[in-house]
Amino acid sequence: MLVPRSGLAVAAAMLLMGAGCKSPQPRVVDVGRSGTGTVRVVVAPMNLPVQLSPDLEDAVEPVTQELVRYLQAHDGRVSVIFGPDAWALWRDSEDALRQGREEPPDLAAVASVFARSLAKESDFDLLVLPSLVFRDARVTGRFAQWDGVRRRIRFRVRSAVPSERAQSLPDPVRATDLSGAGFVPPEFRGQITGLSLHTLVFTPDGLGVFQGFGGLDLVHDTVQKRDGSEDRSLRLHARLLEDAEHVREGIALALDPYLVESRSR
Repeated sequence: MLVPRSGLAVAAAMLLMGAGCKSPQPRVVDVGRSGTGTVRVVVAPMNLPVQLSPDLEDAVEPVTQELVRYLQAHDGRVSVIFGPDAWALWRDSEDALRQGREEPPDLAAVASVFARSLAKESDFDLLVLPSLVFRDARVTGRFAQWDGVRRRIRFRVRSAVPSERAQSLPDPVRATDLSGAGFVPPEFRGQITGLSLHTLVFTPDGLGVFQGFGGLDLVHDTVQKRDGSEDRSLRLHARLLEDAEHVREGIALALDPYLVESRSR
């Protein structure tokens, strides 16, 4: 359970929000077949609590779509908040908590104020605040593990095709499974960057009831200049989240513990 550092600070912020809220009434829109579920779930825009890396902008839409489908499959009647309204309300929540304080407000406290303010305008049972975040993945051999998942490291070798012919190739980097017979990728130890979904779940009265992480994909490929070379580097993977099953697995890990526990009550 997420508990803001100061309940008094949240209460004071709510009074300030009521006295001089600058943001308009947030618009909440039902998604698809949202009327079939019994649990009213509002999903905030991706990375409302945490700044999104520019490298992940293309990942927002596919993960959001899968997240909505996952919640609908688990009895959720799903709605989303109009992006500009959500950002304005989050900003107002931060400003209300920052009054008379030098240090930045606690994220859980901001989320609590946000949930309570949203509940004044929209009827819901749960608020989900999802974020795409980078996480350290532990590397053993040819696999990396983090946030409940195990993924094979993508190892590539630069093509040795002469430069005058390289322009005709669709991709100058070839994957391991396209390498010559007998090629064996090296084994690694250490860390590599993984992409995860982080979720915060709040009730309308501002109570944080769950947070979770679920691994989605490895961010980089390991690239070797040529066969047999020890000179390797990391390159951003061009088709991040190309495996939809991996995306669904990460979403389940980020939310399933709470949903399973809720269904068992």
